[in-house]
Amino acid sequence: MVSSSLEPLVIAGPTGCGKSAWALQCAQEQEGELICADSRQIFQRMGLGTACPSEEDYAQVRHHGFERLDPRVRYSAGQFIVDTDAFVREIQGRGKRPILVGGTGLYLRAWRFGLEDVLASDPLIRQRLEQERQESLYARLLERDPHSAAVIQPTDRIRTLRALEVLEMSGRCPSALRTTDWQREPRVQAAWVLLWPSVADLDARLRLRVERMFLDGLAEEALALRSYLAEDDPALRLKTPGYCEAFLYLDGEISLGEAKERVFRRHRQYAKRQRTWFQKEAWWRRVCSVNDY
Repeated sequence: MVSSSLEPLVIAGPTGCGKSAWALQCAQEQEGELICADSRQIFQRMGLGTACPSEEDYAQVRHHGFERLDPRVRYSAGQFIVDTDAFVREIQGRGKRPILVGGTGLYLRAWRFGLEDVLASDPLIRQRLEQERQESLYARLLERDPHSAAVIQPTDRIRTLRALEVLEMSGRCPSALRTTDWQREPRVQAAWVLLWPSVADLDARLRLRVERMFLDGLAEEALALRSYLAEDDPALRLKTPGYCEAFLYLDGEISLGEAKERVFRRHRQYAKRQRTWFQKEAWWRRVCSVNDY
C-alpha cells in the first residue's frame, strides 16, 4: 500500500486558472514532482503557445512529460496512461509525491478508469469519413451527438472523426458511452482537485496571459513552428489557440490588437469547453482558489 503522503495528487481546471503555479507550489511544499496532463504541453517547440513551465520552474522541481515529443508525433490517451503509470512508479520509488497537472479531461479520466472499453478504430469507416470536409463532419456530429460536439472544437478534425467513427461502429453516441463506461471503480487511487475560479476572474487571467505570451515571443514561436512542420502537420498542432492568430498578424491580415483579442476569445471558448467537460465528473474536489484547499 502506498503511503498517503505519496498518493498522487491531480490538479486540473480550465486553461489559465493558475493550476500550474499552484502545482509548483504544492510540489515544493510536499516534496513532489510534476507530471504533465496536458495534450499540448507534451510537445517541443510549443512552449509559449501552450504555456509550458519556464526554465525557472523546471529548475525548482523535477518535471516529467513536458516538452518531450516532436510535434509531428501522434499521441493518445492510451499512451498517456502507460507513460503516467511509469512516471508515478518512478517518483514514488524515490519517496516523492507524484502531482499531475493539466486540463486535458480525456487524459485524466482515462488514467482514472482505463480504456478497456474504448472501441478500436475501423479503417474502412475512417477512410470513408476522411473523404468528407470538416464542416460537414462537425455538422453531422452536432446533429447526432450535441453533447460530444459541445466539448470538441469545430476545427478539431481528429476528435470529430473519432466521435463519428465510434458512433457508426457502436450505434451509440460517444457521450452516452462515456456516461456508462466510466461509471466503474477507478484503477488508481489519487486526490482529485479542480481549480474553479469565477468566469470574471478567469477572463482577467486570460487577458494577462495573452499579453504575456505576445511579449515573450508567441509570434516568433508560431513562425518557427510553421517553418518546422511545413506541410507535415498530421495532428494539426498549428491549430492550437494562438498560432493561427499569430500567422494572420505576421501575414499582415490583422493588427496586433486584433490578434490578441482573437487569441483571448479562443482561450475563453476553450476554457468554457473544459468547464463543460469537468462539470459532468463528480469525483473532483472543486475549489475556487488555492486558499480554499
